[in-house]
Amino acid sequence: MFIAIGLMFLGIAAGFLLRGKPLATLLTRCVSPAIVLLLFALGISVGGNSILMAALPELGGTAIVLTLAGIAGSLVCVLCIRRFFRQPPEPAALTLLSAAASSDGMASPASGNKDARS
Repeated sequence: MFIAIGLMFLGIAAGFLLRGKPLATLLTRCVSPAIVLLLFALGISVGGNSILMAALPELGGTAIVLTLAGIAGSLVCVLCIRRFFRQPPEPAALTLLSAAASSDGMASPASGNKDARS
């Protein structure tokens, strides 16, 4: 376990040192195929384990229930958040800036109008 975490931090340090180098972009393109190969190897090992294959229907049922509960909980949270936070509040500084610009008779930068001096 500590070896895996140590290798991860070593990879982070190597990525930090290789930023912007051609080798880093080459390694970035290799990540997805490497993950696919690891998942394939994991599937082979799970398929070869007879005990795990016998328990798969029970494990799969539990996984489906947990997945559906997680999705339902996320949807409930989204509905609650949308109810309480309908519109994002406008920052006070922008409100004051636009009010000052309109009272001075000058166009605000967001309006797209040109200044009278130009």
